[in-house]
Amino acid sequence: MNAEPSTSNSATADDGGELDPTAAAAILAQATRQAKAEFDPSPPWRLVVIAFVVLLAYGSLWLSVRGQHPYSGPTAWGLVVTFALIAVLIAVSASSARRATTGITGPSVRQRRTVAAAIITVFIAVYVFAGALKHLGVDPAIVSGVYPAVGLLIIGGAAGAGLAAAKEEWLDLGTALAIMLAGAICAFAGPVGVWLAAGISLFVIVCARAAVLAWRRRA
Repeated sequence: MNAEPSTSNSATADDGGELDPTAAAAILAQATRQAKAEFDPSPPWRLVVIAFVVLLAYGSLWLSVRGQHPYSGPTAWGLVVTFALIAVLIAVSASSARRATTGITGPSVRQRRTVAAAIITVFIAVYVFAGALKHLGVDPAIVSGVYPAVGLLIIGGAAGAGLAAAKEEWLDLGTALAIMLAGAICAFAGPVGVWLAAGISLFVIVCARAAVLAWRRRA
């Protein structure tokens, strides 16, 4: 007689009774993953596109400085190609972000704007400092080579790592640390090779991130 209640209790979840906490947690986790997949402005395929654009940008700069003796820095055509690719990248990213956040208000939107402002500030500060180095007469191999190629990676990566650690976003933290480390290592490639080394490194890192996100979505 004592066995029947346990049988009926185990069936309550299936018959519309109280949901088992474990099942409820699984459903919530699945819903969270689906929501992130739907609203994530950087799905895996888009990250792969970004990786190729970055590789092309750095590759064009590398081609523009290859064979320079003495080294003078990226040529006009290399900069034009690079800035055109960056403009396309920014436009696509901004459009994707707008679609993903349409109708969403509150702290999340303010947080995105704050992060964007911080990134822009870091970008400006890096190249203002490069201007100071040029003003002080530092060798063009540094001012127009190693520093602009990896400075933003190291400083931006450090800033991104701090932000990701504060939010406990471990994939973002790993990506930021990998970018920062890649920048430091690529500096040893010299003023010419640093452009190609940085481009390949970023391509690998971004594609690896895309692979992790794709795996997460299938899990």
